[in-house]
Amino acid sequence: MTFPANYAVMAEDELTYVTGGGVIANVLPAVMTSDNWRTFSTNVIKIIGNSFMTSMVNTILGTAFGTSYAFGGISTAIGDKLANMDFLNGAMQVLGGIATIYTLGTNDAKVKQSGVVTVNPEEAA
Repeated sequence: MTFPANYAVMAEDELTYVTGGGVIANVLPAVMTSDNWRTFSTNVIKIIGNSFMTSMVNTILGTAFGTSYAFGGISTAIGDKLANMDFLNGAMQVLGGIATIYTLGTNDAKVKQSGVVTVNPEEAA
């Protein structure tokens, strides 16, 4: 029988030396399944997205709905935010923004109440 040039015929007991990681492969599947890893990854992305949410809302929506919006204002606001950062920090800001977009696209937005709601005394009477 003829085998391809990159094919190696060896006994089954030698495969551990070729594939390696036998201990990890036997322990991790019992602890974390692929569904667990998927949930873990999704939750990490959502945590990052939540941590960047305020900054993104202030930069983009604050500029878009501000009182002095001019055409191109959003790209200028993003450029101003990234201007004083080195490449790595700027790239991390972009990834945080993408995680925020993912978080907003996969969950319902929650309303955060930041103060006491009062009723106008004239309306209460």
